[in-house]
Parts: sequence; C-alpha cells; structure tokens
Amino acid sequence: MISRRRRSHKYTPYSELSARRRRDAFICLRGKILGNTPTFGGKFTSHQILNESERPALSNQWFDFLFLGMDGRTIWNAEIITARRHFWDKVGSIAWDHATALMSEDERAAEFKLEFEPIAYRGLKMYQLKPRERRTYEAFGGLTFEEYEEQAAAGIIRNEPPSVHESFRTDREYAYGIGLYLVVDAEEIDREIVEATITRFQEQGEADWTAPKPVARERLPYDTENAALAALRSDSTKNDSHPARA
Repeated sequence: MISRRRRSHKYTPYSELSARRRRDAFICLRGKILGNTPTFGGKFTSHQILNESERPALSNQWFDFLFLGMDGRTIWNAEIITARRHFWDKVGSIAWDHATALMSEDERAAEFKLEFEPIAYRGLKMYQLKPRERRTYEAFGGLTFEEYEEQAAAGIIRNEPPSVHESFRTDREYAYGIGLYLVVDAEEIDREIVEATITRFQEQGEADWTAPKPVARERLPYDTENAALAALRSDSTKNDSHPARA
C-alpha cells in the first residue's frame, strides 16, 4: 500500500511511478549509456567529465552519474565521493557547529545575511552578491568566522578526527531515478573506481550498506581541505615558474 503522507514537493517520486513509466525511462537511459560507451565504457553515463589527465587527484574527489538497476526498471541517480571528501565534509560540519554555537543570534544573522547590489551587464540591470564586510568576534579571539572555522577544523583533525565508513545509501524520494550516495576508499574517482563500485553495489543486492570497519586513519587526511588546496596551488605555482628545460 502506497503511503499517503503529505509531501513538501509536488512531484511523484520515481520509485512510485507505474512499472510501465519506469520501464520506458529505463530503456531511454539504456540507449544513452550505450551511445556514450566510447566515453564512459558502457556501464554508466554522466553530464560531467571524468578521467581528465591534467586534473590533480584532489580535484577528482566526487562524481555524479546514472546507471541501470538489475530489475529492468530501476535507474540509479548516483553521487560517489571518496572517503577523504567524506571526512572533510564531516570535519567541516563539526567545525561549523562549534563556531556558530559561540555566536549570538544577532551575530549569526549578520554574518550569514546575503545582500545583493545592482550591476549593468550588456545594457541590462542585473544583481550580484555584495562583498561581505569583514567581521571579527570576541568569542573567536578576534578572528573572523572563516579563520576560526579553519582553526577549529584543524583542531578536530588533530585531536578528535571523526570515523568514516565506506557505505551505500539510497533515497527513494528522487524525481528521476532512485538516489544513491556512495562513499568509497579511493585516492580519486575515475572510471575504474565507478565501475568497480557499481559491481560492489550490485553484489550487495542494490541495498543500503555500511562497512563494519571504518576506513583506516592513515588513509584519511591529516590537514584541512583549505590547507591541502593551498599546498596544491603552491606546488602548481612552483612548477609554472620553473619550466622543464629542453
């Protein structure tokens, strides 16, 4: 029996469409996947670019893609991320909570208020986000929100790093396909990782799953995302300023 609970959205989730409509969508996607075989190998398709040779591994930590279920009607609308990316997301969430907990309601309202200013573009009046005023806070020891958040994130990684598990999590409220969130222990996301993860998901019965053991600590970052990106930019600048000799 289909639940008649009230939803905030105005669409029917894909999982509640008729078998015929799901089969039609399945066949349509199967054609797209076959057509994109030269690019993605024939097991999935995506609107994104994968396996760019010049992109550093740090820039390949997540990927959105679509693939077919084993029942002939299901479409999986998937996002795959590395354990590193998931770790940074968890650290960022904890650091955000730590920082906002120290602020008053008025301070939070002022810090996160979005203001827009008009600009002229090709004869049209448009709006852009107004640069935010730099605010420091006594509760942060005179630091800005971003500075304190980065400091908090570094402390969390150093003293109380959160555990991260490989996992598959489904969401049947998607309008197109069934949502699927995949966390994998990999240095970066490439075609081989996507294909291997699809196979693992199918072997698990296309169901929610969490690895019993967390990802080993040595497989996770010891610095913040901002610090890692800064180091990457620094290395890139050094390489650009010292071109290889002929």
